[in-house]
Amino acid sequence: MSVTINENLCCGDKLCINICPCESIELNEDNKAMLTRKGSLTCISCGQCIAVCPKGAISLEINGTEEKGVAIANSYPQFDDIANMIKTRRSIRQYKDKLIPTEEIEKALDIVRFAPTSKNKQYVKWVVVNGKEKVRKLADLVIDYMRQTPAAKRMVASHDNGGDPIFRGATCVIFAYCDKEIGERYGTVDCSIATTYLELLLPSMGIGACWAGFAIATAKEYPPINEFLGLKETDKVEAGLMIGYQKVKYRNIPPRNNADIKYV
Repeated sequence: MSVTINENLCCGDKLCINICPCESIELNEDNKAMLTRKGSLTCISCGQCIAVCPKGAISLEINGTEEKGVAIANSYPQFDDIANMIKTRRSIRQYKDKLIPTEEIEKALDIVRFAPTSKNKQYVKWVVVNGKEKVRKLADLVIDYMRQTPAAKRMVASHDNGGDPIFRGATCVIFAYCDKEIGERYGTVDCSIATTYLELLLPSMGIGACWAGFAIATAKEYPPINEFLGLKETDKVEAGLMIGYQKVKYRNIPPRNNADIKYV
């Protein structure tokens, strides 16, 4: 990705210069914004300059296509609206026997790509396991790995008797993954942030979610899961959700401990 500045549209207000976290923009002798001599190397294509430009003078080249920013149509949601969204979020473990259409999954993931990533590297990738039969095969693999763990004896027995202690009847599982080398520096955080955004978004579509902790942990240690997911040896699952249409309606917000805060 690379930034392009249209001098004909630039008004020289320096907003892009002041907002740039990498000091990659300066004014030329005609009082027009331009990349600095090292700007093409220091710019991380974060889009901060695009977001503040009132003239639409800045664009970003993505996959060979020059794209401009989209005007913000509405104001940011009010505090009470966001607070209510966060407090009413629940880890859903009961789902309807109903397949989630591919279009709905892609609609959600198209929004989540706007989640922040370290240095705007956008390394987060997704793999989707959609459909009860596929999810069950994935659960079989998780259980196969857990058979060697005495503490998992009851879960293994439940699975072998037709239960679903791994995915709780979810009809879809979504994993966030990235390259192992990247994962050591950015992957765990970036994938977790993106997955959290996804978890908060899905209820607006009538879809419930719960972190797939057993599957995430197993995927990191058990190569057959990577094979099942069609991932390369260099890929690493960092986060994931089991999702499905929510079966139970929640009526109350359960209490939580007070925030433990320290000021320095």
